[in-house]
Amino acid sequence: MLKQNLHTHTAYDHGKDTVEEMIQTALDKGFTTLGFSGHGTNKPLAPTSMSSENQKAYKEAIRQAKEKYKDQIEIYMGIEQDSMAPFEDDELDYKIGSVHYLCRDGRVEPLDDNPQLFEAIRDEMYGGSIETMVKAYYQTVEDMMDFQNFDIVGHIDLISKFNENEEYFGFEEPWYLKAACHAIQKGIDQGLIFEMNTGAVARGNRQTAYPSDALLDYMASHGAKLVVNTDCHDRNFLDCQMELSIERARKAGFTHLMRLTPDGFVEEPIEHYQASKKMAVKTARQSQIRRAVLK
Repeated sequence: MLKQNLHTHTAYDHGKDTVEEMIQTALDKGFTTLGFSGHGTNKPLAPTSMSSENQKAYKEAIRQAKEKYKDQIEIYMGIEQDSMAPFEDDELDYKIGSVHYLCRDGRVEPLDDNPQLFEAIRDEMYGGSIETMVKAYYQTVEDMMDFQNFDIVGHIDLISKFNENEEYFGFEEPWYLKAACHAIQKGIDQGLIFEMNTGAVARGNRQTAYPSDALLDYMASHGAKLVVNTDCHDRNFLDCQMELSIERARKAGFTHLMRLTPDGFVEEPIEHYQASKKMAVKTARQSQIRRAVLK
């Protein structure tokens, strides 16, 4: 069975663990593939990103790990590039493109720090309109797709990090689905890969992984490519809710997940990944209804 995570942070940015510690945990948990994706240098805007010195050390640590563990686990060197800080580096095996900031009238703010700042952005930058703020987020995602090169779209609905109980908007409101699905479709048309991301679960902000069920159903019914990632910042959560997420993907209609290999990304039958078939998070009828609505 395969077990893969491609969204992994270390102490070189704002993770808790070393490359070595993360690999040892991956081996203990039965991973077959581990990709590191430190936040690419984006100082001073992003204090959680790697410094240029740390980025060099990060790359060297992964180079050494690839050789050391080549007979035990596949190790890949990636980076999570912010929409405001693109990277070109031939040594990278893959890149995750993520939107973490909203920018308006010269003001730049992180949208995923805490609910208080999230509300301040809504009120002070978007006139109190959550609809305007959400649409601005998805437009930023689309702009990133148009002007940057990367392989995986990071947490496509990060805008909903603090919206677990629909405190700010409904996950199936027409205006929300229209904006989100328009961005998703652009990524599908460009051949990009999307991730199910369990990071907010590990950090206590969500109970289920991004994306929402409605968006996951849209992806499945429109031919999106998918990986399951844990956005791990603490090795104790390296496989956080991974089995449940794989089962959610299967229930939504995905028959394959993307696997990173030495020759690039390939489709792999979803049955080849670790997942418990007894897990069920919604009925087939619910999925059918959502797919019909989102066509």
